[in-house]
Amino acid sequence: MTPYNPVANPVRPAPHMMLRHALLAGVAADLLLRDQAGLGLPIWIAILSLAMISLARSAGRFLSAQAAGWLLIALLYAAGFAWRDSETLQFLDVVAVIGALGMTALSLSDPRVALFAKRLRDTVWGSGAVLVSVAAGLIPLRLFAREWRGARRGLGPAVRAAGIVAMMLVVFGSLLRGADPIFASLVVVPGFDPDAVVGHLMVAGFFTWIVCGWSRSALVVEAGKYPAPDRFPWSLGTLEITAALGTLVVLFTAFVAAQLGWFFGGERFLRERTGLTAAEYARGGFFQMVWVAILVLAVLLATRAMLRPGRALAWRHTALSLPVVALLGAIILSAALRMQLYVRYFGLTTDRLYTLVFMGWLGVVLVWFAGTVLRGWGRPFVAGAIGSGLITLAALNLAAPDAIVARVNLDRAARPSIEAKPPLDLVHLASLSGEAAELAVAAILREPERPPAENPAAGNRCAAAKRLLARWGPLSPSVTRARWDASWRSWNGGEAKAVRIVTAHAAQLLAACRS
Repeated sequence: MTPYNPVANPVRPAPHMMLRHALLAGVAADLLLRDQAGLGLPIWIAILSLAMISLARSAGRFLSAQAAGWLLIALLYAAGFAWRDSETLQFLDVVAVIGALGMTALSLSDPRVALFAKRLRDTVWGSGAVLVSVAAGLIPLRLFAREWRGARRGLGPAVRAAGIVAMMLVVFGSLLRGADPIFASLVVVPGFDPDAVVGHLMVAGFFTWIVCGWSRSALVVEAGKYPAPDRFPWSLGTLEITAALGTLVVLFTAFVAAQLGWFFGGERFLRERTGLTAAEYARGGFFQMVWVAILVLAVLLATRAMLRPGRALAWRHTALSLPVVALLGAIILSAALRMQLYVRYFGLTTDRLYTLVFMGWLGVVLVWFAGTVLRGWGRPFVAGAIGSGLITLAALNLAAPDAIVARVNLDRAARPSIEAKPPLDLVHLASLSGEAAELAVAAILREPERPPAENPAAGNRCAAAKRLLARWGPLSPSVTRARWDASWRSWNGGEAKAVRIVTAHAAQLLAACRS
């Protein structure tokens, strides 16, 4: 790896500037994210991005295209968090936001260990430096004693002025409100609640600490100063590589051969070999295959990194890894076929859908690994793996997985068969996110074509209707929260749509329990 060049970070922003920007972001986080994040998250990320741009310019630096791109990615996925109501999708969006902010810091600190690092270990090593800086927060600022005294001189008047303004507002505002009821109806003086004050201070302090560490990692810490080691404490030779990857080839070949048995032999083969029906077989094994795919990718990356120097050994690793990748692709295909069998008997769930998408992404990463790392061209691997993951997550945000699950199950119920029992689980449908609320309402209000005794779906219409009303009806917490002051901070697109639909059909949903 090229020796670190300290000119990459020529000027560092003053500690008191970083502290001021971190305090601004901390107070903004308390105002926007404290109760329940929604629209407040993308607004806060925008404030954070502006703070980083301001800090960089104060040091005479400008954001690179890569750093600006990562800030834009963080803002886009924060907007996805406010757009979709699915908890799983929101969690993934938050992970993408955190990862994008981390890559922003890494690309500003040393672009050579960021997206287009020569080796994966360089990116991991640099990410560790960012994490350490974020965890350290405000502590390192104390090391710059002279600058810290300047920070105190600069912050002192501002803190005193804020305290004076607050005292004037509370004292004179309370007296004037008592003097005139019209003025009292226009002005609200917040009461002093020690618990609430402590809560606000903790939230603001936490985010101030994190943002201060994040800005230091980007503009002060030299992530590439101490590069990742060229060699691990131990290395693998011909015998170890042959034993490890050869075992995987034999094991995966046997597994794929076993899958061909049920694929061509059908349920009769399953009963003879395992005693299981096709429905029972479809329920198990899916998530184990997911772990297999994850661990195999980790094994291939780790063994490649720990190879002893030599072209012959690298060629052997490639020759043994390619059949492993091909067989793992067959296992992923088998998992997809098992998923199809599961949906046929039991319908689709969000857990299965997300896991299937994740396996598909792993398949793409494996192919990319074979085309880059196994060919001795490791530099684009990190960029391709991260980029394909972000594209996959963006596609999930656009597609709304919960709505897909609802449509698949409704389509399955519309074509009933002997295996499909029950034809539709309305309670599960009502448990999906706000994106599926319109489909759930339509399914619940649809008149049963058969008497309740002959229609299994009719028995849970009332329970499903009650669940929808409890989540998004006129008396639901979602509607109550929308009446709060500044409720726009927690606004969510999927939730707002569900509230509108369920509230409009509240009377009909209540009538479904009386039918």
